[in-house]
Amino acid sequence: MNNHNQKIISIPIETKIREFDGKLWVGLNAVERGYSVVLGPSFEIRHALEIIKPDIHITKDPGDGNIEFLKQMDDAGITVCGLDTEGAVFESIDRFAINKTELLNHIDAFYAWGEKPASAVRKHYSGTDKIHVTGNPRFDLLHPNRRFIYKERAKTLIEKYGRFILINGNFSSANPWSEKLINSSEEVYDPSSSSRISYNNRIFHLFIEVIYHLQTEFPETHIVIRPHPSEENETYEAAFRKYEHIHVEDARDVRDWIAGSSVVIHHDCTTGIESAMMGTPVVSYRPVQNEEYESRLPQIVSHEALSRRGLTEYIAAWLEADDSYKMTDEQTNELKQCFYNINGSAAELMCDVIESLDTTKQRNYDLLEPNLADSLKQRIKSSSLHNQAIAAYDGFHKVIGDESIPEQRQYRRQKFPILDRHEVIDTIEQMKPLLEIDAVSVKQVPRTNNTYYLRPE
Repeated sequence: MNNHNQKIISIPIETKIREFDGKLWVGLNAVERGYSVVLGPSFEIRHALEIIKPDIHITKDPGDGNIEFLKQMDDAGITVCGLDTEGAVFESIDRFAINKTELLNHIDAFYAWGEKPASAVRKHYSGTDKIHVTGNPRFDLLHPNRRFIYKERAKTLIEKYGRFILINGNFSSANPWSEKLINSSEEVYDPSSSSRISYNNRIFHLFIEVIYHLQTEFPETHIVIRPHPSEENETYEAAFRKYEHIHVEDARDVRDWIAGSSVVIHHDCTTGIESAMMGTPVVSYRPVQNEEYESRLPQIVSHEALSRRGLTEYIAAWLEADDSYKMTDEQTNELKQCFYNINGSAAELMCDVIESLDTTKQRNYDLLEPNLADSLKQRIKSSSLHNQAIAAYDGFHKVIGDESIPEQRQYRRQKFPILDRHEVIDTIEQMKPLLEIDAVSVKQVPRTNNTYYLRPE
């Protein structure tokens, strides 16, 4: 273990069920090297920086829309590394790259998921020494020698449902969490229109229709619908409430479900890539095709079904098969251009980058102190009066006709529900066979509810 005088790395999480395992994994790799790590929801870490006093911060949103915060971190002397939540699956790689140009002036390193997105960013930014091809650590855990974590977790799902088909939603524009936006999207639905919104609505409606069809075709097989974290679950629940073999599930990491499923169905979703990497049979259902609005990479590594009949035949074949899904060499090579760590470890490469950076800059944590109102708000959130204060605050806004504050809070809870200390400890225990340290200390950060220090014991 290297001695870094317990330098602190803060690692924020935006969507728990998508990012927690990967962020914890890179955090544990850093702990192995002698760092202290702070892990928790991004909104808590951001409001507790003056308590945490990080030396290094791995921002979860390295885009130009986050410039003011990154400038503040830069001015405070904190070494900042950028890791995209979605850094390989996008409609326009040029738009993705242009969105990075200004932020690179205010961070010390940018972690690219693959050579393809890295090359695109280099075209628009001269300081290419800041751009490092590492991959994203959440995909490290899909390697054959590490995915046992998900196979083990999936046992309880198989006990509950037996053989099941997993359908992953990716329809946040057609089925958004906000009821107001749902009504708006329904109003603009027009099958004859070529607009993005109409296209997404059409795909969503066709997915709903095909689920009804599949429960008829495979009456002995359960169907599990997994909404995107930004979708409204109630839409699916209302549509399929009467069908005992159709279930809407948003708990647990999606890879637990992928590991337990017989077949995965998606449309233009990163979960299609995760399924292919895990060896789970995966099909991209494309009843309508429009490459202008599709990312394509998830389609490339999946079997493609362009019709209801083609989808049904593919599922039927895999329900009877004993083999695992295997990508071709061509698919693997294509994927590696955007997912560099398909064969390696992004967590190790990210830690290598941190160790190569100058982390001895003079810190000025006073610049991170919240104003009086934010400080008071944070103290209330971490106190026993938390729930009462929120109820009163939200109630007041509802009385004055402002539903936006309660809705935002509900959305935030959907993306990041409670992270209990025991859950962190249990997940570390699951990863223990992959680690070279005997024990990790897990302690809650003062004035937070879901944020923890991870330190070597």
